[in-house]
Amino acid sequence: MSTQPQGRVPRYLWLTRYFPYPAHAGDKIYSAKLIEGLAEQNCDVTVFCTGPHPAQGQDLLTEGAARRVEWVICPPSGRRHMLLYPFSRLPHQPLALAASEARRQVQMLLTRQDWDAVLLDYVGMGWTLPLIAPWRRAAGRSSILAYVAHNHEASLRRLSWRQSTARLPVRLAQWIDGRRVIALERALLDNVDLVTVNTRADLALFQADAPRLRYQVLVPGYDGPRLSQRRITAQTPRRVVVVGNFDWIVKQQNLLGFLEAAAIPFARHGIGIDIVGSGPASVLDVWRRRFPGVTIHGRVEAVEPYIQAARISVIPERTGGGFKHKVLNSVFQRSPLFAIAGSVTEMPLEEGRSLRQFSDFPALVQGVIDGIDDVEALDRQQEAAYLACQDQFHWQDRARTLRQVLASCASKEAQPC
Repeated sequence: MSTQPQGRVPRYLWLTRYFPYPAHAGDKIYSAKLIEGLAEQNCDVTVFCTGPHPAQGQDLLTEGAARRVEWVICPPSGRRHMLLYPFSRLPHQPLALAASEARRQVQMLLTRQDWDAVLLDYVGMGWTLPLIAPWRRAAGRSSILAYVAHNHEASLRRLSWRQSTARLPVRLAQWIDGRRVIALERALLDNVDLVTVNTRADLALFQADAPRLRYQVLVPGYDGPRLSQRRITAQTPRRVVVVGNFDWIVKQQNLLGFLEAAAIPFARHGIGIDIVGSGPASVLDVWRRRFPGVTIHGRVEAVEPYIQAARISVIPERTGGGFKHKVLNSVFQRSPLFAIAGSVTEMPLEEGRSLRQFSDFPALVQGVIDGIDDVEALDRQQEAAYLACQDQFHWQDRARTLRQVLASCASKEAQPC
């Protein structure tokens, strides 16, 4: 592989699914902050994505590094792609992204200049591989191809299908689409030089699938609001809060399982539940009717007031994979975490001191009931978690590491990627 000429600014083409602003959901935060971080590292970054009209997209950009990035925004394709689903090997989401105009723009970008690296952000961008293959052959593999993974999809899809409580037709659709996602992830591993992952657990899974690839762990950072002080007292509302994005069916199933286990017992013990985060309007309306005692807020401009108005943050995820950005929200808003075991990863938290974990939903529900009135213990827990995390999770470190590993892959002296 050719080495980047000394002194030249590295040029990166970042291909991602959606315009990542406003960055409410964890996947958008991860994409936006890595892109901004590369721009801050004096890199020339061009981003292709689907999203709003380019002029509207510029209005949504945050001040600073995001405005130093070139954004190539393609309008979404609508739902016509579903007519092609029975005849395609692509999963639902990549098929929706792979419209003719998107293909044209990606091809144009690939041939526009010599890129030091092309980064495929999320498994859904695997649809671009047939466009990238001839370009790489023509370029003599002089550019690094990297896959920015958000989850290990093969294990996640299998687990979510096994644990699905949906009706048979929905489970069948999940199985079909899941098999396509797994195949697309395999194709990515067969074609890229570098894979970045956001947890060490995912690293081990990917290494088992493709041991010869080069990997880099990029645990997400945090640059959101921090609450310098907080006391949980008897005057703090006897409420728990669940923060998340519920657009994906797996996240919906996680939350539904928790509500089925918690709604009646919590109501009996006078414990309120706040659900904060976006989701399909039809799904949220069904939940509101089914669980009238639960307050389902939907998408909000800021989650911090809702976290501060509860005694406990609940992480009710049996499946979901990857790093949970909402965990950092809760830690830095000084809210004690009660979670399903295994759902909180890459955090310097200690069970029983700065984190409470439970084996399943019934145990989690009982743990909340038993612990919600021990305000002194809750206060000690949130303080311990904040102190453990306060000097970690810097986005600048992640972007610096990403640039270094891309440069290392491109170097003649580096081991083959």
